[in-house]
Amino acid sequence: MRYVIDTSALMAIFLDEPGRDRAARLCPGGVLSSVNFSETLAKCIERSVPATLARGYIRDGNIEVVSFDAEQALLAADLFAVARKGVLSLGDRACIATAIRLNATIVTDDRIWAELELPCPIELIR
Repeated sequence: MRYVIDTSALMAIFLDEPGRDRAARLCPGGVLSSVNFSETLAKCIERSVPATLARGYIRDGNIEVVSFDAEQALLAADLFAVARKGVLSLGDRACIATAIRLNATIVTDDRIWAELELPCPIELIR
């Protein structure tokens, strides 16, 4: 099974939050949208986590960072209609669009995603 990693799963690992162990089992070898890579690094700065920790974890975990292209941008825009305004951020929609495109399962802690009618499976870490 192929996994697309949401920023929330990585942050659970870096911040030692509930769901950390499950995320740490599912993330290595996964895929990360370049949008979510940027979001992860920004959240590290915001939460005083060294960005080098995130970059090292992604590198050492063989997590592939994939470019966010025009096809994914269109998918992400279409996802705006899936949930009420404000439920899915651009980072959320980028992650979901990547999973749709790759026919993969998303690893996240965003419980609301499991309640939405998304065309890809969701694996909650907590």
